[in-house]
Amino acid sequence: MFNIFYSLSLKQSDKRLAQIRGRFRRRISKELSVLKQGKEIDPKHLQYLRRRLCHSRYLIAFDQALKECTEFEETFVMEEYSRQIQTVFLHLAIIYAGKEDMEAAYFAYFVSQHKSRRIRPVDVIQNMMVEYMKRNFYCRVNALQALCQFGSEENVVKAISVLDWEGNFLHEKILTEGLMSFSGSHARLTSLLWEKLESFSQKMQLAILNYIRFKSGDYCQGMLLILENSRKDKELRLCAIRYFGKYFYEPARSLLLQFARNRDPLYWEYAAISITSLASYQGEAVIEVLVDAVHSSNWYVRYNAAVSLKAHQLSYTELAQVTGGHDRYAREMLMYQLERKRMEQKEWGAVS
Repeated sequence: MFNIFYSLSLKQSDKRLAQIRGRFRRRISKELSVLKQGKEIDPKHLQYLRRRLCHSRYLIAFDQALKECTEFEETFVMEEYSRQIQTVFLHLAIIYAGKEDMEAAYFAYFVSQHKSRRIRPVDVIQNMMVEYMKRNFYCRVNALQALCQFGSEENVVKAISVLDWEGNFLHEKILTEGLMSFSGSHARLTSLLWEKLESFSQKMQLAILNYIRFKSGDYCQGMLLILENSRKDKELRLCAIRYFGKYFYEPARSLLLQFARNRDPLYWEYAAISITSLASYQGEAVIEVLVDAVHSSNWYVRYNAAVSLKAHQLSYTELAQVTGGHDRYAREMLMYQLERKRMEQKEWGAVS
């Protein structure tokens, strides 16, 4: 009986939400027609939104209605509508700041979806989103997403600083992905974050360095200093090694070779990742290190060495010198990579 009544209540709730969404869609369409004539939105419409959207159920319906209108209306009209209701957003930011965490989190998500592209970089709503970074996990994630969509480099750095000071760290992958979605200048954002890098915790530094690795090759010298510093956290140094795998930097070659040669089991991660990065570096010394690494007792080191050797486009005769030896594990790993290469070439030929 409970399941039956609960199911009926959900259907009733969905029906009620659909009705509210329909009313919003009609009101929005009316205002869009006004905007197409070059006029301003009716002040009564703004008052209506301020009054209704204070309730999360209405905010959800309004969110859905806006998305439906976006599907068939011209972009510039929806952009102008979004710009003119920004005062409503400010009113709601204050209201939802006093609500429960999950309602505040949904509002932050709503803002990230419907902010105006022409909003000023210094804006009260963005300052409110920085304050939302002090709330629960979902609120922090959505507030960061909203700030990244606004595109203000200074506000994103401020939000990350607040997050770090409060000790409410997001997982580094979530933070890195959030920064990757930034709509402003990545060059300026990476510059600001690099300037403040030492002021952040190690976990925050790792997320920032990963973001920089994906977005800019302008920090080779600084990354080399991190790699050379044995007192730095291991994960930060490994991130620097990955950086040099993405961006060729000749001064880093000797360190990469040094790590790749290290057979100490305690440093196998340094060796495995350095070997991967060496796929981008040419020379006999590199080939010798990779060939030697194929014989490592560590599976990851052997695998990465085989992949890097394949990336160097060595001939079958050259690789046969390794596969023809007595090391069965090295032979099997290289044969596996060669077979993969053959299959990829065959598939590519079939497609082309």
